[in-house]
Amino acid sequence: MTPGRPAHVRTSSEALDDEQLVEELRSLLAEEDGFGELAARMALLADERRLRILFCLHAHPLIRSSDLARAIGAHESTTSHALALLREAGWVHAVRTGRVVRYELASGFAHDLLHELGSGHLDDVDHPHHHAHDGHHAHGGPSADEGSGRRPGA
Repeated sequence: MTPGRPAHVRTSSEALDDEQLVEELRSLLAEEDGFGELAARMALLADERRLRILFCLHAHPLIRSSDLARAIGAHESTTSHALALLREAGWVHAVRTGRVVRYELASGFAHDLLHELGSGHLDDVDHPHHHAHDGHHAHGGPSADEGSGRRPGA
């Protein structure tokens, strides 16, 4: 994972002085709300176990929590608790078929973020609906062997 330069550049050739810049930024921040919720949601990604769960769900959606627990080497109760936190924060959702509950990522944002973090799909998994809007091919991230079973940057 090599950080690239942001694609944002200032379009105005007119240079702002520091005070103008600070005022513009304050105004921008005042228009936004929900920073607390966003920070809490993003904080969930700082836990290695939850991040491993998300990588697994990205690599192979619709997996049972017991199988996730086995894949990450954790107790089922610990994995269920982590899934509950991720579900509550909007990272994953449960799909019930009869008595079986399977989990998958809840949004294209989660999918795209996991690609950016270095997660790949297993060979037979594809998510064409998540990248249709941005011109990427359906498997827009690393190859399956780059992201499955390896830690980011490893």
